[in-house]
Amino acid sequence: MFNKILVGYDGSPNARKALLAALNLAKKYGAPITAVSVAHVPDFADTRDEVNGVLEDAKNFFAQALAEAQNLATREGTTLTTRVVPGHPADTLARLVEEEGYDLLVLGARGLSGIKRYLLGSVSEALIRLANCPVLIIKGKK
Repeated sequence: MFNKILVGYDGSPNARKALLAALNLAKKYGAPITAVSVAHVPDFADTRDEVNGVLEDAKNFFAQALAEAQNLATREGTTLTTRVVPGHPADTLARLVEEEGYDLLVLGARGLSGIKRYLLGSVSEALIRLANCPVLIIKGKK
């Protein structure tokens, strides 16, 4: 049913729950799985050095989270590919799904409600609209 799985991973508790669900599905279907952390680059950066600095900081920040993801995959008996990519999380993950042929996208949701969701937006809600594959959202407790 699922041949290639993508997980949006930022190291948060809800992303960890999503990764565990994705690892179980990957084992069940024998599907390769990739965990991607998206580094949000400033929309109006003054210099290339500023953008490069943000990307370097993001890679350092996500390195520990992705190492943890690798450890979880190893414990679950699954191989995991990880990477950090620049961009806006929703747009970038939707683009990767399409360009690289993923047929399942798994995400953790923060469970925002009301005014917080209105002000902050929701990556998971945006991906339900943008992704051209099924999207599995693992909700955490509020």
